[in-house]
Amino acid sequence: MVARLCVTMCFLAAVLAAFPARTALGWIEPTHELITGEAVQRLPEPLRGLFAGEADLKRLQAASAEPDRRRDEMKKAVAAAPPDQRAAVNKKYLDEKAKHYFDIDAITADPPPFAAFPRDRPDAVKQFGAEVFQEHGTAPWTAEDCLALLTDALTRGATDDIFRAAGDLAHFAADIHTPFHVSKNFNGQLTGNDGIHKMFEIGLGVRCGDFYAAEIKKGRAEVPYLENVRDRCFDWIVQANARVQPILDADTAARRKTGYKRSDNREEAEKETEDPSSDRSRPYYAAFKQELEARSSPDAAAMRDAADHLSSLFYTAWVRAGKPLSLAPATAAQAAPVPTLPYWLIGLTVLLIVLTLLPRRRPGLTPPQR
Repeated sequence: MVARLCVTMCFLAAVLAAFPARTALGWIEPTHELITGEAVQRLPEPLRGLFAGEADLKRLQAASAEPDRRRDEMKKAVAAAPPDQRAAVNKKYLDEKAKHYFDIDAITADPPPFAAFPRDRPDAVKQFGAEVFQEHGTAPWTAEDCLALLTDALTRGATDDIFRAAGDLAHFAADIHTPFHVSKNFNGQLTGNDGIHKMFEIGLGVRCGDFYAAEIKKGRAEVPYLENVRDRCFDWIVQANARVQPILDADTAARRKTGYKRSDNREEAEKETEDPSSDRSRPYYAAFKQELEARSSPDAAAMRDAADHLSSLFYTAWVRAGKPLSLAPATAAQAAPVPTLPYWLIGLTVLLIVLTLLPRRRPGLTPPQR
């Protein structure tokens, strides 16, 4: 019995060791909803009208948070899985978690803008190995896959598939704009900024919602069609990675100014982050916000870019799907092409009709005399 227990404990230890230290936390649900809602508002008609209705928009926003819930459920499934299935279930969970980030500077030693990095996934795997991407993420290729799924669903008019694919695309596209999802220093652990991941994404999110709701609307412009989605995703990752340092600098300055140090107690530290009424962390977050504003608010810029670029992804999928006018399957009448006639044939037809209607003289009759 003791031997069996020891074997079980060793197995559990091995499973836990397989989990990388990297977390897959992202923007909180209201932030994902904010980004998704703004992306819809930036769309041109008639595409905007397909998602802008109150019920449809709420459904899309809820779908944009679903990938986090799906990942969390898969994590729970690992612990609940029978021992003989746990390794396989854990593999699925790790693959799912990797979709949320891409620590490009942990994969390559090349400096930004990582111009030599292979953007084609098979080429990248060939160069670095598949295990590297399970550890450091697959987000740009995940976003590209989601766009393909959305294009297919729009083409088929498969409503449920449309909302699922659009929600997934909204989530993963936003994640690659999150600075701490695209950096090896994802929690400030390399620079003495421990805990910055949650402090930036959750702490600011629950305290600055009104500010972000106003900032995200700025800079609306015509939505472009994206010829090469994969390249754009990598470009956005490079841009987000460049925002890491100013955020770390703002955090360092705010901690120094206020003397703030996160509690060593996990529950207390989470309360300080998630509860805006926390007296202990209030001075720090006020200073953090000021320091970010002094650096052109990279936090707000990241959200604004996420909404802008997500809008272009939605638009690109819609164009590739043939610009459908409904999220439901086309009826036979809608699907049937309307026959058209050449202009010369239409003109000839009209002329023949006019000639037919003109009055004619009967043979042998003369006009009446006065």
